[in-house]
Amino acid sequence: MIGAIFGSFINVVAIRVHEGSSLIGRSHCMHCHANLKFRHMVPILSWIMMRGRCAECGKKIHIQYPLIEAAAAVLAIIYMVSFLNNGDLSRMLFNFFFSVSLLIFVVMDIRWCELPLELMVGAGIVFSIWDMLLHVTENMSPVMIAWSHASGFSVATLFFLFQWVVSKKRWIGSGDIWFGAVLGAVLGWPLVGLAVYFAYIFGGATALGLIILKKLKPGARVPFAPALVAGALAAMWWGSWIFNWLHNAMS
Repeated sequence: MIGAIFGSFINVVAIRVHEGSSLIGRSHCMHCHANLKFRHMVPILSWIMMRGRCAECGKKIHIQYPLIEAAAAVLAIIYMVSFLNNGDLSRMLFNFFFSVSLLIFVVMDIRWCELPLELMVGAGIVFSIWDMLLHVTENMSPVMIAWSHASGFSVATLFFLFQWVVSKKRWIGSGDIWFGAVLGAVLGWPLVGLAVYFAYIFGGATALGLIILKKLKPGARVPFAPALVAGALAAMWWGSWIFNWLHNAMS
């Protein structure tokens, strides 16, 4: 339930950043602008009970709302289970809030092909500092921590910038460069390399599936932030296991 509540907040942030409006103020219908009552804003359940329509004007409520709330709820369950297994509350809170914040960019890229620079940079600064502080408490060398985050930022930025320049802006957008840089700064090296690897697998598989289903024309541009977010989550969840497996396989 707590995860779904944060997902509801993520929806508010995405919508209002897109509109350029303040985060302060009551929630309202996007069509008739009627203020929503408490019973209209219960995560997931309200959308189901109202059959996906506004209680005042009857217009459809975008499915983004229950999907993001459900996604945040699932993330909360995943990280609570991880906490029960390893007892690391600080790392669990970081992983949850970072993962949930990434949903903002998934929504904005899919719906409006927008990746707001200020929001990306702000998230990158906050979560990279938070992660570095956690590594300090885990007795990692400050030099190695700084090297990892600086390398992750540099490699990710140069990788996407190279594609942007070589393709003359056809393969990726400038927002993808910034978003990749943010992921590099937060995840560090080599974790961001694994995240990008997974992103291209997920993104490529999704695009291929849409082409086969004739939902996408070959050569059409598709939002890449969702694939990057999926890659980042995969790297966070399975990165340690994969690197240990590679180390054992090569030793």
